[in-house]
Amino acid sequence: MNGKVVIGEAVLYRADCREILPHLEGIELIVTDPPYGTGGWRRTASGQGRDPSAALVREPWDDGDLAWLTLCRGAPVLTFWPPQHMPQLLAAAHAAGYAKTRFLYMRKRDPRPSVAGRTAWSVEPIAVLSQLGFQLYGGTDVIDTTVPRLGRDAEAVGHPYQKPLAVMLWLIAKTRDAAIVDPFMGSGTTGLACRQLGRRFVGIERDPDSFTLACRRLTDAERQIDLPWGRDRRGVAP
Repeated sequence: MNGKVVIGEAVLYRADCREILPHLEGIELIVTDPPYGTGGWRRTASGQGRDPSAALVREPWDDGDLAWLTLCRGAPVLTFWPPQHMPQLLAAAHAAGYAKTRFLYMRKRDPRPSVAGRTAWSVEPIAVLSQLGFQLYGGTDVIDTTVPRLGRDAEAVGHPYQKPLAVMLWLIAKTRDAAIVDPFMGSGTTGLACRQLGRRFVGIERDPDSFTLACRRLTDAERQIDLPWGRDRRGVAP
């Protein structure tokens, strides 16, 4: 699949977000999980028990890329971001004109094991970048969850950094009725959450395999819209 695909209320672009964001009109809210820190210590195979052998892998997105922030034109941004690179995010947000920052947190009950006895990362911060006056609503600033894993969780689709649907529902529900743009759509979980919550969605993804996966997931979800079970109080099917 290439170019632009429309699935229900969702519009998906297979492209680099830096090519699409400047041309989107009226961006209201960015909710995203950009690629970052995708390298690191890797075991040659999984399930090796006490075998600590691993190799250090470097990938292009290890240090993140924040040029896209300036293309959001001051719209509120809710973005996952690693704590070790938080100074770069805050500096880029300041340069892009954001006046307010706060954080939400996803706590994982089953964090990915680390090697050689190193501390596993069990909390992922979600930075909320906005102008003064932007508010979040409902509950607390922490959600407790597990990460989807193939062979264990029905929602797992094989994307290496897939976020749980419950987390994206929790995150988006804290905002008020804005259309959502995800510049790094990945497997499309943000789009699924938007459809369940009745929000308009624009997703952008440059990786062809991830884009195809997101299209399939949203198409499958759209086919369920007329089923009588599982509707929320507004009649939106999950």
